[in-house]
Amino acid sequence: MTAVAVLGASGAVGRVVLDLLRSWDVGPLRAGARRPPDVEGAEQVAVDAHDPAGLARFCADARVVLNCAGPAIDLADAVARASAEAGADYVDAAGDDKLYAAVAAVPGGAGRVAVVSAGMMPGLSGLLPRLLAAHLPDGERLTGYVGGRDRFTLTAAVDYVSVDESFGWPSAAWRDGRVVPGALSPLTDVSVPAFPEPVTAQPYLSTETARLAAGLGLRQVDWYSVFAGERVLAALRAASRPGDGGHRRAGELLHRAAELDLFGQQPYQHLVVTLDGPGGARTAVVRSTGASDLTGTVAALTARAVLAGAVPPGVWHAAEVLDPVATFTELASAPGVLLASVVADAAAVDEYEEDVI
Repeated sequence: MTAVAVLGASGAVGRVVLDLLRSWDVGPLRAGARRPPDVEGAEQVAVDAHDPAGLARFCADARVVLNCAGPAIDLADAVARASAEAGADYVDAAGDDKLYAAVAAVPGGAGRVAVVSAGMMPGLSGLLPRLLAAHLPDGERLTGYVGGRDRFTLTAAVDYVSVDESFGWPSAAWRDGRVVPGALSPLTDVSVPAFPEPVTAQPYLSTETARLAAGLGLRQVDWYSVFAGERVLAALRAASRPGDGGHRRAGELLHRAAELDLFGQQPYQHLVVTLDGPGGARTAVVRSTGASDLTGTVAALTARAVLAGAVPPGVWHAAEVLDPVATFTELASAPGVLLASVVADAAAVDEYEEDVI
């Protein structure tokens, strides 16, 4: 039996997943894509994610199906359905509330495990507040910055510009148990601890963050998407009013804008999340070489947790079912992660890397 069947194995996220799963020796692997990569130790299967018969063959005899294919907006729950029909557990590196609801409605799910939002954001972005709450149970105020100067694959770019209100609310914040629209304004040319350059921070409260704020009993949450580079910001503003070609055209423009902003620069993707309260403050800092590396790492860690029986049957968001301390510790040793640490003073993170997990 195949331990993990990775769909989208030739993409930026899928390649990271395969490398990690092979290094952990989790068992037989299957690599699926239209043009599957030649990966030693993995069965190669040519499959189109939009072909139900091909998906059925790909999922057959797999213990876990890990979906890294996209754009997610096009696939919806097709891979989850094929996985359920094959009797396999399911992990999706993308998706949020819409996919969660669709997967929960898939017939044949009783006794199986399905985990969605197993990527960088959503995923790691929700796991970090839980990690900090484990250190600081009386924490009340959360501030998060996620982003950097990075590539957008075409698939990721189409998904990014397709985000609607089911994912969250621009300019909103969390205040005393509720979402407050328009509470925050963009921050321009601002210095954020652990980021190597001044950035633009756009306020965005995701449904993931709002769920965690409610679950953790937080009074205040300010959350920002961080961008270094004017071309990406311009492409995103244009994407908010898509013209001919819709989201795919907007995704292509975003993909090209990111490449131009990255020209002559090293890609990076960072998360800096601070929780404070009467007992003090703690900041989780993750520095990485890119969003695809982080998403692939979280997806692979989720699949390994499912294989190990660490996730109970049911449908879950990754941030709400993975062990935050164990996952963060494992994340810190991943090849694409430059630093993963919890510190008392975010401003001093460049001076020391003391890990207080």
